[in-house]
Amino acid sequence: MSRNKVWEISKKGKQLLSFLCVIGLFAGGMRYCSRLLVNKTSMKKYEQFFHTDKNFDVLFLGSSHVINGVSPLDLFRDYGIASFNLSQHGNYVRSAYYILEQTLEIIETKNRDMPKVVVLDIYAGGEKVPSLHNAWDGFPLSEIKRDMARNLTGDKQMEMTLPLSLYHSRWNELAAGDFNPAINRWYGVELRYGVSFPGAQIITDPEEKKDIEEEKRLYVDRIKELCTSRGIRLVLIHIPYSYNPEWQREANAFYDYAEENQLCYINYMNEDIGIDFDIDFFDQGHLNPAGMRKMTHELGKLLQGLEVEDRRGGDQAEQWMKEYRDFIQYRISSLKEIKQAAIYLMSINDPDLFSVVQIKRSALENVQIRKLIQRLEEGENQVEIVEEGQELRPLDGKEGEFDIYCTVYEKGNRDSPADSRGFVRQESYAVK
Repeated sequence: MSRNKVWEISKKGKQLLSFLCVIGLFAGGMRYCSRLLVNKTSMKKYEQFFHTDKNFDVLFLGSSHVINGVSPLDLFRDYGIASFNLSQHGNYVRSAYYILEQTLEIIETKNRDMPKVVVLDIYAGGEKVPSLHNAWDGFPLSEIKRDMARNLTGDKQMEMTLPLSLYHSRWNELAAGDFNPAINRWYGVELRYGVSFPGAQIITDPEEKKDIEEEKRLYVDRIKELCTSRGIRLVLIHIPYSYNPEWQREANAFYDYAEENQLCYINYMNEDIGIDFDIDFFDQGHLNPAGMRKMTHELGKLLQGLEVEDRRGGDQAEQWMKEYRDFIQYRISSLKEIKQAAIYLMSINDPDLFSVVQIKRSALENVQIRKLIQRLEEGENQVEIVEEGQELRPLDGKEGEFDIYCTVYEKGNRDSPADSRGFVRQESYAVK
């Protein structure tokens, strides 16, 4: 071969290489920009699932009711159940079908074990596109994601499958959280700190029924078929709330659906599981951490009855418990941000904390304060009721006039308080 011919081939090879480098740099830049600019809600939620090497025997699906209602780390501590909470805000049964399909494909691709049980909350109706972004922007483009966009988003398919087309102008809105997003490390659960009175609409009679919306029934059918095809048991649940009685009545119709399809279904609106609507909710629809633990405990009993394996003696048990200890420290750190007495008293009703609470009798006139104190007394905490005219004497020596004073210790470490807080009697029992 002549020298000119060799040179010509070499030149074309360099040109091709340069072209491929440019394409690679462009693709990499687009990928980086997309990750930087898009809504981070989905990324924060699912990043742990994408990168873990753990197998999960149970997957939870649903909306924010499940996000705030089921704690996988508590499930492991109390029952040894390995689970992940895949639920997302504003994503209901229709989106849950595609999330489950996508999740099972990821599990299969990574050669992880299939779950034994899928637990689906059948609450609510159709999703809105912004809520779908919350769930889906963190998932890479796939045929399943295209199907979801085509069937659920109408004329918004482009922005759903290529989210950079929606977020490309966010340059001037970027903040520290875009460059270093705070990834959820608690297997999908989110704690909402608050105490709220219920709404007026709480349906507890299972005979009050409304027909299941046709499209919802169709998607529950599809979830059932997907689970059956993979040898997974489907369990249906309905987590309590106190608004929209029509959705509550529709939930009662799922008793008939479950019987027809030989599925396990529990509508916890109609079960006495110890949830108090006055003190176990962040708002009218979402459980606070105390309510979440009650709900998680009930689901643990249910799954234990379905013979889901207890893995507390397994290879990954030590890692689970290390993460649970980190979860304790997260809850302790969260106490320092709380400004209202009722929320604080709810938060220290925690299985990993011991509290000494001094409270003036007049403070018990507030029904939420009274119920929260009673619950602390039922545990291993120490409560001292101080009569009017007497002063509270904080254990840490803090001076001031208080109506409520709490000294909180991590169980097993009573040498020094993990936190302490005094409250004065105002409308909200504000922190002092």
